[in-house]
Amino acid sequence: MFEKADQSTPLQQAVAYLRMMHEDVAVPKGLKEKMLVLVAMLEGADDVTVKKSKALTVLGDLSEDPNMPAMTRTQLYSVISLLEVA
Repeated sequence: MFEKADQSTPLQQAVAYLRMMHEDVAVPKGLKEKMLVLVAMLEGADDVTVKKSKALTVLGDLSEDPNMPAMTRTQLYSVISLLEVA
């Protein structure tokens, strides 16, 4: 589902994946709203380390939601992995 884009940083890839997940009809509405907040956070003017730390905290909390579909959780783990190497 996720293909590595040429010349993209892991941070840019994470933002792209969050945008794709936001468009996915299988993702719950409440989670979609949080994804937009995450995208805005990652594209903000803060230091990269601060942005990554905040986003990883939010994503970690989201991934623990017991009502989240398994595929969505797997996609979140992919975004978390990208942010950890960014």
